[in-house]
Amino acid sequence: MRYFGVEEANRLIPLLTRTFERVRPWVARVQAIVRELESLQDSGAGPERTAPVRAERDALFERIRAELEQFQDLGVEIKAADGLVDFHSLKSGRPVYLCWRYGESAVTHWHELDGGFAGRQLIVHPNDFSPSYLS
Repeated sequence: MRYFGVEEANRLIPLLTRTFERVRPWVARVQAIVRELESLQDSGAGPERTAPVRAERDALFERIRAELEQFQDLGVEIKAADGLVDFHSLKSGRPVYLCWRYGESAVTHWHELDGGFAGRQLIVHPNDFSPSYLS
């Protein structure tokens, strides 16, 4: 597993930002398609009406997955396809997450592994978070 320091995580922010700028419209379209499918199903529409809509949804899911997969390969955890990201890190030797969301210019928060976004805390001393590699 890879652990990121604050500086190392921040080097990925420009790439993450560009990627989410591409992906976010696709995510919004998928959300609209889901609402459309619910409406079609509620109206009793058959497969001839829903199949093309499902195909578009599935194609968008695949595009989103393909775009975000590169970060998983780097050890970055995508928590939400519209731009919520966690980086494994070590804070004073214990595992935590550095946390970033689309629109932020840098990684400025962290949270416990089980804390989630609601448990975000401001990074006061960036040097408290050290990069490391485990095999």
